Amino acid sequence: MVLTPNPRVVFAKRLGPGSLLIPGEHIVYDASPTIDLDAVPLNGGFLTKTLMLSPEPFLRERMRDLSVQSTLTHAVVGAPVVGTVLVVVLRSEKEGNDTGVNVGDHMSGLSHWEAYTVQPYVEGRADLNAGTYPDWTVDLEAFGLAPVPDPHGAYPWSHYFSVLGGPGLTAFFGFEAYGDAKKGETIYVSSGASGVGSVVIQLAKEKGLRVIASAGSDAKVEYMRSIGADIAFNYKTTPVEAALKEHGPLDIYWDNVGGASIESAIEHARARARFIMCGSISEYSTPPSECYGVKNTSKIFKKRLQIHGLFVGDHVAALAPRFYAEVPALMAQGKMHAREALTEGLENAPEALMKLLQEGGAEELGKPVVVVAKE
Repeated sequence: MVLTPNPRVVFAKRLGPGSLLIPGEHIVYDASPTIDLDAVPLNGGFLTKTLMLSPEPFLRERMRDLSVQSTLTHAVVGAPVVGTVLVVVLRSEKEGNDTGVNVGDHMSGLSHWEAYTVQPYVEGRADLNAGTYPDWTVDLEAFGLAPVPDPHGAYPWSHYFSVLGGPGLTAFFGFEAYGDAKKGETIYVSSGASGVGSVVIQLAKEKGLRVIASAGSDAKVEYMRSIGADIAFNYKTTPVEAALKEHGPLDIYWDNVGGASIESAIEHARARARFIMCGSISEYSTPPSECYGVKNTSKIFKKRLQIHGLFVGDHVAALAPRFYAEVPALMAQGKMHAREALTEGLENAPEALMKLLQEGGAEELGKPVVVVAKE
């Protein structure tokens, strides 16, 4: 028997409302597990090696206190973190046909944050009978892994975590389902340098929109301009209210941050403007009692605003075929660009997630990606 190290990142402690995620306390790197790669039972499944993983805001929601209702099932204390990964198949008992899983296949989706995993994974699955879930809860882990094509050098594998992965799908689904975009209209994209926001900017420019975008550093402002934003500003030095007063009114607002930005967008929206509510990064680590209270909600009905809550799973069947037909083609034509901020080593995944969840997101430009191993 030859044992190989199988380090993992474990969810160790739930986060209370408004709590900051602390590496080493809430999520812990554990280098002690081992695995026999040649003999570990597959039980009809397959064995994968993790190449990359992606810190995502939804992980904070899954680590919540059990008293807090959510769209997502909760993570399991003591089990590995379950998040977005890119893996390669090492062994398989599902080989042999077009729908099988073959050695050497690359797959992306949700799995354990660990070096090697027997799939489908069991440890760390939320028990849907544990606790009370509202009828709008989604068992995110049920999405599992899906094959992804080898880019053969046309673009890096890390693009499957940005423009060709969850951020790209989120941006495309929300923009196409709810944007009703018309050439010449104005959109404001908050957190425009993020994985989602940067794709929204580029989709909007492709449709002929005028784009206003904000981020939390001057370097991110320059990045937003480089991908097409007409007006880009640093919200830490230029208040959102002042920027929208000068450059509005808005036909579309893409919200990644929540809080006071919503109030400013409502104030400077045209009648019948579309609001696409995608995230709330300013409030993920803020106690509910300290969250910003929007004061001009009466203008929602006075302006007949259309406010849409975005959940990606609602649009897979209708819009995923279009996404895979259109977005890679835009990349090939040089009309869509992606940037990832790479961090080396599974042991650095907890800190990468912590930085992402801070207000304003990670300081690095591009979608955060952790490189776990080479091929």
